[in-house]
Amino acid sequence: MKSNGSRLFWFIYLLAMVVFLIAPLVLILIYSFAPGRYLQLPPTGLSTKWYVAFFKNDAFLLGLRNTLVLSLVTPPLCLAIALPAVHAIARRSVPGATVIGTALTSTIMLPGVVTGIAFLSFFNILNVNHGLLKMTIAMTIVCLPYALMALLANYHGLDERIEEAARDLGAPQFLVYLRVVLPQLKPGLIAGSVFIFVETVDNFSINVFLSDMQSNTLPIVTYQHMRNYDDPLVAVIATLLSALALVLVLLLGRLVGLDRAMGQGA
Repeated sequence: MKSNGSRLFWFIYLLAMVVFLIAPLVLILIYSFAPGRYLQLPPTGLSTKWYVAFFKNDAFLLGLRNTLVLSLVTPPLCLAIALPAVHAIARRSVPGATVIGTALTSTIMLPGVVTGIAFLSFFNILNVNHGLLKMTIAMTIVCLPYALMALLANYHGLDERIEEAARDLGAPQFLVYLRVVLPQLKPGLIAGSVFIFVETVDNFSINVFLSDMQSNTLPIVTYQHMRNYDDPLVAVIATLLSALALVLVLLLGRLVGLDRAMGQGA
């Protein structure tokens, strides 16, 4: 009897958590299809006019374009930097490799506002004024720990005996890495790319210090719109970003597996 009561308690507890997490998303989804400016429950009807308005708004389209450019350029840059760094750390190729790895990944704990102000001062000293270039450099540095952590988790599950066998058969070191190690890093590469992509699309606290009128990203344009207007356009953006996040999670689970992506497997 006690066991059944305990199961019922945990079922209700987990159900309440799911409702607590899902309810805001459902309300945003309903609001995005509202026929009027304000949310009404129950809804009086459904309309796609706010989605049409979003794709006809020049400011939002510019922000969307800048966000896509930034989020597509940043992942390969981060991975190109992270791959040799992770190999050196995982194979202990340099003295103090573990300490270096910890130092490189610990930057993720810095508050975004502090990082944004630091980058703003840095680029002012260098007299760099191109907003998209500044954000690309900043996002590459900020997102580098995501690539490092995903690849390091992947490296811990690699079997070094396969590499030794390839070397014993006469394969040069570069070919061993290219044909043996790199294919096994596919889960880490995919997971790192997804994490970086999501962070780049969603980032506001850093990019708001670095953007200009021509390089505003979608979160920045959304914030500017919220200050002046009260309509479901923001709900439309939230719905689209939520749908994108859901697709990426499903894709990550399909290609890699969520447990492996989070570092719980090879």
